[in-house]
Order: sequence, then structure tokens, then C-alpha cells
Amino acid sequence: MSKGKYSPTCISLECKPREFIYNALKQIPPEFTPGTGEYDTKIHFPNYDEDGYDSYGYSAFNANGEYVGIGSGVDRNGLTEWDYLAMSDDEFDSL
Repeated sequence: MSKGKYSPTCISLECKPREFIYNALKQIPPEFTPGTGEYDTKIHFPNYDEDGYDSYGYSAFNANGEYVGIGSGVDRNGLTEWDYLAMSDDEFDSL
């Protein structure tokens, strides 16, 4: 596994099937009808599991709980993909 892309918390979870059918708020997204308003990825995009993490192991929120968008949030360790890319191999291996 390379540093970055996948959160190391992805492989440390119990092996249970995950459905990525929830929005960033951990809810079933409401139906979106084109022409009825603006598509909001926070509300309409079904990209997360029941815990609010995407298939790479990241949420859509930063450590302060602010929405930062798809793939830009923290994982279950509170770290972002960039945090993993910037750390040394020793730091990564000690997680």
C-alpha cells in the first residue's frame, strides 16, 4: 500500500461489507431533480458509508468539523491524505 490515497484505517477495520449509499451527513440522500435547484454534493452525493467515510477512508469534514468536500476530509485517525503523504516512512509505519 502506498502512503496517501487510502487511509490506513481502511484496512484496519473489521471485514464487513460497507455500502456507500449515504451523503456526507450520514443520511440517505434526498432525490435530486435537475432544474429544481443546485446539486449539493454534501447533501445529494451518495459516496459515504454509515459512519460518514468514503471508500478511501476519508470523510468530507476537516478536524474542526467544517465541510471541505469529497476526499478532502480527515479519516478515523483525524488525518488527511496530505498528512500521510507528508509524513516520513517511520511516522507512517508507527501508526
